[in-house]
Amino acid sequence: MLLRSSISGFLVFALAVIAAAQERQSMPDVNTIVARMMNSRQENKAREHAYTVKRDYQLMDKQSEPRAQVIANITYLPPDQKQYQIESSTGGMGGKVLRDIVAKESEPSKEPHRKEISPENYDFQLLGEETLNGRRCYVLAVNPKREEKELIKGRLWVDAANYNIHQIEGNPARSPSWWVRDLHLLMNFALVNGMWLHTSTYAVADIRFKGKYVLESHSREYRSVEQTALKPHRNPGILAGAAINP
Repeated sequence: MLLRSSISGFLVFALAVIAAAQERQSMPDVNTIVARMMNSRQENKAREHAYTVKRDYQLMDKQSEPRAQVIANITYLPPDQKQYQIESSTGGMGGKVLRDIVAKESEPSKEPHRKEISPENYDFQLLGEETLNGRRCYVLAVNPKREEKELIKGRLWVDAANYNIHQIEGNPARSPSWWVRDLHLLMNFALVNGMWLHTSTYAVADIRFKGKYVLESHSREYRSVEQTALKPHRNPGILAGAAINP
């Protein structure tokens, strides 16, 4: 009986090893993953529709103490029109920095194809697999082909089932400003009302002469809107170029 139990245990172990090996062998190569990721992005664009998101922006100092907060309602009208309205703002200069970030995010993107995560802008390397928020993901290293502040050097997590990007983490290929010694970004994405959207950002910036500051933004709620004419807002500055009072 003991021998039979030992053999049975070994068989279970062996089958598990074989299954794991087969799963590894069935993992697509990096070119296939990237191609499917690009196809998934095109499908997501086709499902985009007008909506308004209420987004909470918070700025914290090196002691992790809140310095400023802005609540903004941002309306998106595909393919590239945006409008924002500040619902509330606190924090003096820090509040101004956050309002400037909202304004910058609401500007139409210039040459968006040069900022996309695509073979045109990045080299990719398959690092392996991880489970993120209960989803099996392929982890890819992304290395920009150009040293530009809009491109990120780091990693991304691609859903193994639908090939949507769940998370991006890294640093800009080039500092966005002389004021910024280092900037680390963590961005999350999720399915919202049938669309795959950017839902939150966590950024740690080392500001010259000021130290480290943390910016957090996350989406509170979404609602659909009818398409209407937009009045563009101009952006007076961004976090990278603005001084922050200690």
